[in-house]
Amino acid sequence: MIFEALTNIKDANGADISAIISYIEQRHEIQANFRRSISSRLRRLVSQGKLEKVQNCYKIRKDTVLGVKTPPKTKDRIRQPQGGGVTSSIETVEEAATTAAYRVAEAENKSFLAAEAVKEAERISRIAEDTESTLQLVKEIYEQCVRGEIVLLA
Repeated sequence: MIFEALTNIKDANGADISAIISYIEQRHEIQANFRRSISSRLRRLVSQGKLEKVQNCYKIRKDTVLGVKTPPKTKDRIRQPQGGGVTSSIETVEEAATTAAYRVAEAENKSFLAAEAVKEAERISRIAEDTESTLQLVKEIYEQCVRGEIVLLA
């Protein structure tokens, strides 16, 4: 998706991360909160030498060979060969590979979001436990005060 965005965004200086994310969000049905995932992918592609970063913009390196193909418009459907033999079969295989690549990317994004949701749920659980402990302490102090006892807090 990154290579597709960089290929289709016609800017001689490359594209910044906001433009890349905006293009991907417009073309694909991906949730808007995957900026960190795209950012790490961009850094990885730069470290692998597939992209180059100039100031805050990313560009495809001139010596990188790409097989970027736009995914099929109809989701979850792959075109069947139409009586044409080898050419149709190759196109179908390429479309299947492209579809699989997009599904893997979507699965990785969903996995990342699920992991973040688990972390948030654990954090909220810890807060709830702390709140329950504090409530119990406050009830004990209140009961001592109601009985007329002096409560000293250190």
